Amino acid sequence: MKISVVITTYNRPHFLKEALVGVSQQTLAPCEVIIIDDCSTEPYDEIFPIIESIQAKYLKQKSGIGANAARNIGISEATGDVIAFLDDDDVWLPFYLETIHREFSNGADAVVSGFKQLGKEEVVVTNKDLRVSKTSLLRGNTYCGMSGFSAKRQVLLNNFFDESLNNGQDWDLYVRLFQQGVKFINIPRALFLYRFQNEDGIGAKVRKMKPSEINKRLGSAYKHKSFLGDYWFKKRVCEQILFSLKHKNEKSRWIIQALKMAGFKATFVFFYNALKRKILNKPMSI
Repeated sequence: MKISVVITTYNRPHFLKEALVGVSQQTLAPCEVIIIDDCSTEPYDEIFPIIESIQAKYLKQKSGIGANAARNIGISEATGDVIAFLDDDDVWLPFYLETIHREFSNGADAVVSGFKQLGKEEVVVTNKDLRVSKTSLLRGNTYCGMSGFSAKRQVLLNNFFDESLNNGQDWDLYVRLFQQGVKFINIPRALFLYRFQNEDGIGAKVRKMKPSEINKRLGSAYKHKSFLGDYWFKKRVCEQILFSLKHKNEKSRWIIQALKMAGFKATFVFFYNALKRKILNKPMSI
């Protein structure tokens, strides 16, 4: 059971270096490492030595294609039985590949895992499921992002990433795989370090948006509206609209947008849960 590693990167050579060091320290070595550079404008010269030291394939795109398309190129280029994805700003713990290899050897078709917050490792996020469940998926991505996801290459060749989605591509893929009935395992342990609050991350981009631009963040919700049902669909729409609200300008306009698109009940539940989390000091799921 050979594992290919696919890493997507854009203008983050320093983070990529950390990610590659993590790959090089795995207790089980991958059969290949493929780096898809989405037309970075910053120089990557300083990390070429480590790329060469692990014999990674570095594919720089001639124009920006987006993370989903970059991952799809990785799927097409990979030759391993399993493909493990890694974002350039996250770091695998040394036993990551060895642990997922054990699951695939036992018949898994796809695997997700928990994680720790990079730089604040006492913060651990895990889902207790042993298999990815509809109960959890209805609540959104309560598992992990791409750095904790892996799947058999043949499964992915039949399930490429949806390049039309602006966000939620991980949740979208998890839902599709679940609906197909593949053996989708969750490991309720932290196997990688996730970097929160990047200056160029999702949160930073959302804070700059205008309420009128929100539709581009709702693609995955509308795509899986029937899977979600009315309650969970409106809840997901509301959460997308009010995501990172405290950092946004014109907060009242965002709240009005939520009321228009998700309704009073979903908006009320959002603020009720936010208040409860604040009282209990409980972080939101990713």
